[in-house]
Amino acid sequence: MEGRKTRPLRSLGLWSTTATLTPLVALVAGASALLGDKKGRVWWNATRAWATGITGSAGVTDLIVKGVEVLYDADPCLLMANHESHLDPPAIIRSSDRPIGFLAKAELKRVPVMGWAMERTGHVFVDRQNKDRSHASIDRAAARVAEGRCVLVFPEGTRTQTDDLLPFKKGGFVLAVKSQVPIIPIGIAGTRAIVPSQSNVVVGTGPVAVVYGQPIATAHHTLDTKDALIAEVRQAILALRDEARALIAEHAAR
Repeated sequence: MEGRKTRPLRSLGLWSTTATLTPLVALVAGASALLGDKKGRVWWNATRAWATGITGSAGVTDLIVKGVEVLYDADPCLLMANHESHLDPPAIIRSSDRPIGFLAKAELKRVPVMGWAMERTGHVFVDRQNKDRSHASIDRAAARVAEGRCVLVFPEGTRTQTDDLLPFKKGGFVLAVKSQVPIIPIGIAGTRAIVPSQSNVVVGTGPVAVVYGQPIATAHHTLDTKDALIAEVRQAILALRDEARALIAEHAAR
């Protein structure tokens, strides 16, 4: 844990790095995808460089990754992870050689450069403001996922401030059922000790662990049985989060 005098400096370093790298990497990623880089040989490496810069400037000393190989055998798929910090997305991006898209709110499409780049690099947008548009956007998102994308969803919808998972939003599970792709659960730990949930301030340094679980099939589920699917995924994420926390403890004990 860092001293109080160094925290403002690290916080400034994190957010200045974010402000500098984000538009630059978005421009590189969007341009390379537009020029035909469908597999992400350029734009995903640029995105991972962004994630490495963000996590490094925040104070992630080590990234412990377990089970990521499951991503390379599942195509397409949805990833679902617990959400504790702003650092969760870059930690997950940094952990994977396979390009990952995000389930993002439609408003982000209007952000200059970034929205354009996200649309071209496989991110999936959902309109949450209007019920009819929301249903239509989920149908479009399901079609895009089924084409072969790997898309990350944070089913809690926002960052939790306690050790309990927040209630899961149903949108990601509707998307999973409609696209009929497997869900790969993820447990993440260590990010909240560096940048707490609902905060932009760095409070410490340390390792982060990302643990991938086995795919959970959705082919036998319908919209009527999605509550059972939610319960199954929730239990898997809890177990993987506990495993990630155990890896952090083992690392600290060395």
